Amino acid sequence: MSLNRRDLFRLPLARLSAAVADEPLQRPRPAPGSEPGLLMSHPEAAPPRVRVIAYGPLEITECEVTDLALLETMAGRWPVLWVNVDGVAHAPTLQRIGDIFGLHRLALEDLGEQAQRSKAEAYDDHLFVITRMARLTPALDLEQIALFLGADFVLTFQERPGDVLDPLRQRIRNGHGRLRRAGADYLAYAVIDSIVDHYFPVTESYADRLDDIEDEVLGRPTRDTMNRLHGVKREMMALRRAVWPMRDALSTLARDPSPVISTETQVYFRDTHDHVIQILDLVETYRDLGASLTDLYLSAVSNRMNEIMKVLTIFAAVFIPLGFITGIYGMDVEHPRAWWWGLPFVFGLMAGTALVVLLWFARKGWLARNEP
Repeated sequence: MSLNRRDLFRLPLARLSAAVADEPLQRPRPAPGSEPGLLMSHPEAAPPRVRVIAYGPLEITECEVTDLALLETMAGRWPVLWVNVDGVAHAPTLQRIGDIFGLHRLALEDLGEQAQRSKAEAYDDHLFVITRMARLTPALDLEQIALFLGADFVLTFQERPGDVLDPLRQRIRNGHGRLRRAGADYLAYAVIDSIVDHYFPVTESYADRLDDIEDEVLGRPTRDTMNRLHGVKREMMALRRAVWPMRDALSTLARDPSPVISTETQVYFRDTHDHVIQILDLVETYRDLGASLTDLYLSAVSNRMNEIMKVLTIFAAVFIPLGFITGIYGMDVEHPRAWWWGLPFVFGLMAGTALVVLLWFARKGWLARNEP
């Protein structure tokens, strides 16, 4: 996908890196005044990849669904059914899945809006949650993930294949812990918690990058140093925009009563809410550190410029009296017979004057190097 300069400035910061690398297909926006909940497909969209993990305390099955009729036969027959959909631009697939699980039309419409803020909305018999998954590829990649939670199912919709949920899938396969014995609400918690916890290594990577930039700023900063610092600050701002709404969404899941979330699982959601607060604190700390490094960079550059100007000023101050002396004695130097010792006298006077000027500068402390 080709993007011109104007398109890049119109993209949200949270999606800038994804747009440059691998921009997913987006559903076209309905025309103003259209019926609410209208689903539209992208002209080039292919049916998404649908994977299913159905499990109970004693058994598990995992498969890739090519015919959505299989979902209809599996719905309601397993204690927990997890359906993962990679791609949100094919409207017929989304509509069919929505009909099978009774999803609200407005929630389905929000799946294609990739600039959605993280939120949690309650409907009659299911919950709808939107969050963002952070990865470094190697640039910051913030991908929107939508989750539907029902009494016995969890549906996750991703913009493109690849996520941070493989360790969770392995936990389900191994059957360790309480994941296989718990209900769908605990699976929804585990999905959201895995997404939130992956923010910690992403955020900590910026601490290492800021440490390297700080060493360069204190040493010999260059223009590339400032460019990399600006890139880190921009990505930290994108992280903050992604994490801040998640705090409110997790607060809703942890505090508000819901028929599909047990009281016991809400305790776990409160723990995830605490993790989001910790991530926000780290993001704010690193943003402040980035701002401080910007001031330090400007101070170092200014100090370096002052050092250069000081050296040039010293040279000028030394040669000003020398030029004055040569101007006065110039005509006498041209006639050594009239004053045979005039040339040595002028050279000695010039050397003595320069020495006196340098000694005076040293006594004033102007020759000392000012470290940044």
